[in-house]
Amino acid sequence: MFNFFQKSTFLILLASSTQTFAQDSIQSDNSWHFKVEPNMMLPHMKGKASVSRLPNVHVSQSPSDFFEHLKFAGMLTFEAENKDWVITSDIIYASLAANVKKDPLVLDGKLTSKQFSFEAGLLRKITPWLEAGISMNLVNIKSGFDVNLINPISLKPMHLDRNLSKTWVDPMLVARTRNLPNKKFLYNVSGEIGGFGIGSKLAWQLEGLAGYQFSNLFYAMAGYQIISMDYEKGSNNSNFVYDMDMFGPMIKVGFNIK
Repeated sequence: MFNFFQKSTFLILLASSTQTFAQDSIQSDNSWHFKVEPNMMLPHMKGKASVSRLPNVHVSQSPSDFFEHLKFAGMLTFEAENKDWVITSDIIYASLAANVKKDPLVLDGKLTSKQFSFEAGLLRKITPWLEAGISMNLVNIKSGFDVNLINPISLKPMHLDRNLSKTWVDPMLVARTRNLPNKKFLYNVSGEIGGFGIGSKLAWQLEGLAGYQFSNLFYAMAGYQIISMDYEKGSNNSNFVYDMDMFGPMIKVGFNIK
């Protein structure tokens, strides 16, 4: 009788331990992990912009004149993920300035641009190293024109000193590949495309990073990023064109929060 009681107790304890272990494993597999990533970028700018029915103002900020108009661009990324899903959110702020390029209708001047965007997305883990999904990107552009040009109607010189602010939302398709979990050497390559005339005519981003996991808490990565948007809305005097590429090297530090 005593042996039967011992065996029964042992089986109950074994079953209870097995069930507890299985529940802990399931909970671990489905648990959420979080990370915060401050980023810094040294941006270049190339593209065109215009207001009303005036000629396009072209800019191209090369490495030789970059530090003359040194500005700042940064990003703060927050992510939450489990074994199947990744929730992403990015805040980007960029302050840029560049001399305009001369052409028959544009004499000289400077274009300034302040860009703020907030993007939130949901990605599905297709494999341990590949994710894809959708996001929505809220964009605000404040563009300043301080330009001397030729009025295309009267053909007389004129000075354009104007600031405009536009806000819109771009739906984006997102895909990225990154290193397998629990690796010391890290990489992350991501791409986005969207707009599709809902906000921008076309918007896209590319980012490539590589780095190292220094501890369970801290890691750092460096690489290159391109952010492109082609926005045009309005007609006649209310027309606004902003077709610009922002690109440059970037540094990212990250903190894992379990």
